[in-house]
Amino acid sequence: LRMGARGGVATTLGCVSGLLVHVVCSGLGVSAVLVHSAGAFHVVRLVGAAYLVWLGVRALHSAWKGGPDVPAAPVTHDAPTAPGVCETPSSAPSGPAHWRAYRAASRGMVSRAWMEGFLSNVLNPKVAVFYLAVLPNVVAAGGMAGADGASGAGALGGAFVRACLFGGMQAVVAVLWFSFLSVSVHRARATLLRPGVQRALEGGVGGLMVGFGLRLALDRG
Repeated sequence: LRMGARGGVATTLGCVSGLLVHVVCSGLGVSAVLVHSAGAFHVVRLVGAAYLVWLGVRALHSAWKGGPDVPAAPVTHDAPTAPGVCETPSSAPSGPAHWRAYRAASRGMVSRAWMEGFLSNVLNPKVAVFYLAVLPNVVAAGGMAGADGASGAGALGGAFVRACLFGGMQAVVAVLWFSFLSVSVHRARATLLRPGVQRALEGGVGGLMVGFGLRLALDRG
């Protein structure tokens, strides 16, 4: 909503990248070490909780300050103004210098969106727990973990490949669904980015993120 369709898709790709990190780590057994080491798990959990709280506080600050977090696109006289843009061609910035600044801001926005999505997933220890619980059943269902006549290395390699295929299928579904969601929300931006609506959404989501972060930090399960 803040960054448009491109920002939403970039966030989706970041989330999926973090998910794939957990898939590979689980397939290699690294996540098992994390989960079975109380100290390491606790540290990752607190870092993830702190990141959620930081995202929530930033959203609350945006709600209090008001105004979208999206760079303004230059408006040319021969192109219609995008829906929801309040600037008029006579007042909107334009010219080569502003186009360069706009492209630079857009690239930075996309990079930040990807990083936010990536950190949200890679710092979530419960994703590691999920894959450690699910992947053994996926691997066993393929008959690769204990295949007759297969060497230990061959069986291990087959199990790792199957785990990665499972994670890859999840990644494809996530990219398709959240990209569709990003484009759909982008089409509703003219309404959703009205100051009152945007501040309510930012405040609500910010409060939820802070609450989720504190719950994760205090969770003893």
